[in-house]
Amino acid sequence: MTQSSNAELVKTWMQSAGQLTGLDTQKNGGTIYQEQQLNFVEEEFYELLHAFKNEGREATIKEAVDLLWTTYGFLHLVGVNPNEAFERIYSSNQTKIPFEFKDGKVQKGKNYVPPYLGDL
Repeated sequence: MTQSSNAELVKTWMQSAGQLTGLDTQKNGGTIYQEQQLNFVEEEFYELLHAFKNEGREATIKEAVDLLWTTYGFLHLVGVNPNEAFERIYSSNQTKIPFEFKDGKVQKGKNYVPPYLGDL
């Protein structure tokens, strides 16, 4: 069996569930399906916070993956290939090196190049 990416697994599942049709993947957004999926992303985000603060490791892992799942689904519904977007963000993040930490966050270095996502 060929290994599929997480984004491909979500897309296959959404297609099987009838959640991805040509009308649903408008790049300019605004469809009811896109708005609904974004609500799912928000719901999963708060469920992750709750699990992390109030439940154990297993619940936290489950909610973190659910957040990824709904986010991949949202990207599919807006007509974006999540793998391509992720690769571009990764490449951009690599240009932050050498970097400095400020308040626990990596700061953009002098070589930082923002990702181009306009054609997605």
